[in-house]
Amino acid sequence: MSRTNRQRVGLRTLYLSLGLTGVFAFGSASGTYLASRRVIATEHDDHHGEMPSDHGSHTPQTERLTEGDASDHDDDHDHVALTKQAFENLGLQLGPIPRRDYWKSRLVPAIVTEIPGQSDLSISAPVTGVVENVRVLPGQSLRDDQPMFVIRLTDEALIESQSKLLGALTRQEVIDQELRRLTPLRETGVVSGVKTRELEYELKQLRAQQAILLQEVRSRGLPQSSIDGLLKERTLATAFSVFPPEFIREQARCRSGQSTGFSVENLVVHPGKSVSRGDALCSIAYHSDLYLEGTAFEDDLPILNRVIDHGWNVTASFHDMKVAGVSHLSHLRFDGHSEKLNLLRVDNHIDERTQTIRFFVELPNRVTSTREVDGRIFEQWRFRPGQRIHLRLPVQRLENQLQLPVDAVVVDGPNVYVFAKHREHGMSTAASVTSVKTRRTQADTVNTVQNSNIDIPHDRHDDVFIEFEPIPVRLLHRDDQTAVIAIDRPLEEHDSFALNNANKLYLALKIQQGSSGGHHHHDH
Repeated sequence: MSRTNRQRVGLRTLYLSLGLTGVFAFGSASGTYLASRRVIATEHDDHHGEMPSDHGSHTPQTERLTEGDASDHDDDHDHVALTKQAFENLGLQLGPIPRRDYWKSRLVPAIVTEIPGQSDLSISAPVTGVVENVRVLPGQSLRDDQPMFVIRLTDEALIESQSKLLGALTRQEVIDQELRRLTPLRETGVVSGVKTRELEYELKQLRAQQAILLQEVRSRGLPQSSIDGLLKERTLATAFSVFPPEFIREQARCRSGQSTGFSVENLVVHPGKSVSRGDALCSIAYHSDLYLEGTAFEDDLPILNRVIDHGWNVTASFHDMKVAGVSHLSHLRFDGHSEKLNLLRVDNHIDERTQTIRFFVELPNRVTSTREVDGRIFEQWRFRPGQRIHLRLPVQRLENQLQLPVDAVVVDGPNVYVFAKHREHGMSTAASVTSVKTRRTQADTVNTVQNSNIDIPHDRHDDVFIEFEPIPVRLLHRDDQTAVIAIDRPLEEHDSFALNNANKLYLALKIQQGSSGGHHHHDH
């Protein structure tokens, strides 16, 4: 570019800068002038507003009503108003805040397990034979006098032992008859005593043989009922019924005719199946007493030791079956003194893979429902092996604390609130509704007198059922179930608090505040 062209470009840039500067200066001067005129106009209006006027006069009574209405209007936004339908939809629970001791606890997982050697048992075939009939079903509860299986004998050794026993019994009867016949003849001298002595020796041998054969048939598994039939009726047992073992009958006697606590878990055989002596026929379970197997880390060992040493309570939390899609959380307390339920033992080794340690708590069980179908009884137990729960190990005791369900507290950043029933609703709901109607009537009167554009919501509160006010509190401790709040203010003056759904109440409060016009506590 030549020198002449550069000079032309520089001059054009200079002229453009001077023009823009002039425009900005003119705009600033105009803005200053208009602002001063606005201030003068405002002062002039204020001066004339002090003069009496038929259209703009305010009596002291009107001013007091205006201030009272504004106060009531702001007060409404510090409360959440609910209709009866909304109250029922939330399912709110009301009550006071109790003071009681609170235990800080350590939450550990646990599972319901069977007691080894006591809960999981089996019934075996006493003899070799063929299953002819199965009279129990899986899940069926056992009675002490209930036949479970019918087995037809195929054990040749047992049949032979029965035959020998039957022959010995028959021979004994013959000798007894012969001795009864010869005894009078021996006394008269017709028959010598040698003959009777030989029969008596043979009778002693038969009795000894019978005792041996009875032990043999018992050891081979022949039930006592079949042995009694053999001795009385002199018939061989070719088939017999298998009844619950003696320990089940003994348990039934201890329960005075109630449920034995035993039930059939699963069947191993079916009709027509050949079984040998000792083969399993079915497995049975005893669920009247179970274990809670907890899992803790090595750092929890001091806590477990303190629980055992001091006999502290352990709390178990579990989920009951769902009703209408809602899972209800229940609690079960174990007291090592009054209920004789305690932390039984802690394992003496740590799992190498998970680095956890197991401990066991005794868990009593009970039947929740009983159903009888075709003479068979089916029982449902409250706790079942494999059910997962959580155990709370006590760590520290806090005395005389204000406690609420965790659902009764709402946390909004650094602020924590509980919702108390508004005092106006302390006596009756009708009085509260009347009070709300009165405030609205006063607001409408002020609006008519002033004939001005006061921003008052025109929503109807005639259907207000109950109101809650948020109260800020200081949270000391909170777990997944309980919130402990500080005693910083006299909360006892409120007779009723919302014990659940605090978050929903807080959301409703925010919605009501937002729908009021959005002008409160803001500068315009």
